Amino acid sequence: MSPRLGVGLVGFGIAAQQHAAALKQLPEAGIVSVLEQDPSVDTGHHHRAGSWKSLLDDPRVDLVALCVPPGGRARLAVEALEAGKAVLLEKPPAVSVDEIDMVAAAARRTGLPVGVMLQHRMRLPAAALAATWSASSVTGVLEVSRFRPPAHYRRAGWRSDPTMALGGISAHLGVHYLDLACQLLGEPESVRLTPTREVAAGIDTRVTGMVAFRSGATLAFTVTAESTVRTERLQILGPDGGFNITDGMVMTQLDGTEQTWPTVPTSQLRTEVYREMAEAVATGRPPVRCHLDGARAVTDILSSIATTTAAVAA
Repeated sequence: MSPRLGVGLVGFGIAAQQHAAALKQLPEAGIVSVLEQDPSVDTGHHHRAGSWKSLLDDPRVDLVALCVPPGGRARLAVEALEAGKAVLLEKPPAVSVDEIDMVAAAARRTGLPVGVMLQHRMRLPAAALAATWSASSVTGVLEVSRFRPPAHYRRAGWRSDPTMALGGISAHLGVHYLDLACQLLGEPESVRLTPTREVAAGIDTRVTGMVAFRSGATLAFTVTAESTVRTERLQILGPDGGFNITDGMVMTQLDGTEQTWPTVPTSQLRTEVYREMAEAVATGRPPVRCHLDGARAVTDILSSIATTTAAVAA
């Protein structure tokens, strides 16, 4: 068995609790300490770090998992790397591509791995990743619907602050399937939106638009928090085949062969991300699937949505 990976969790909200549940299923990793600044938040039996500095100074911590709001997360990631810790970023990993590049540069400088909790990447079959989707004849359709009442965005102050949250439903739930599209279609060239609906300035509850990729491929997408119907679907069609993922179940039609992969529980996928990070820390190589460089494209799309929404509001 690999040496045990010591994890320091920063923040202990819903996302961090999901991280904790994932780590329970991984014998080769475990939580060493939790840094939670809100004294009213119960961190359970976990050791509570006294400060950010004490967490970074703890020799038992090999990896810092940043489960804090996106705004300011990149700065913390750089500080953790410079303190000799590997980093796992919650999604969305940063508020701009410049921040992604800043963290990536620190990772190269320190020789430490950085990963992103975009766990749905683990659903992508190798055959889909190996297929060629970079052509002007390739088109995709994406829809994500997950109901969120307006009170959801007021429950935590940062959720209604676009400088901290990056956005609303698109940045925090649409991000997963938008990221999957980017893993197959590549880097975006432009994003065009129809009028966006918001619960607060810069916090979207419905976004509809079109992404044009540098390859010539296109993606039409809608992400909404305003319907009680829950669904996540991405379909990509090319001249030689297709890819479909609906609510976690994957189907490919490649080289005349149709294959289907059953849905894997999301909690299990999070554990797989931590397994990748444990391997990355042990080997010094970047994680295979949950790598930071792959998050540049979806961050570009989300920051374009945020910029366009802000410009219309002004």
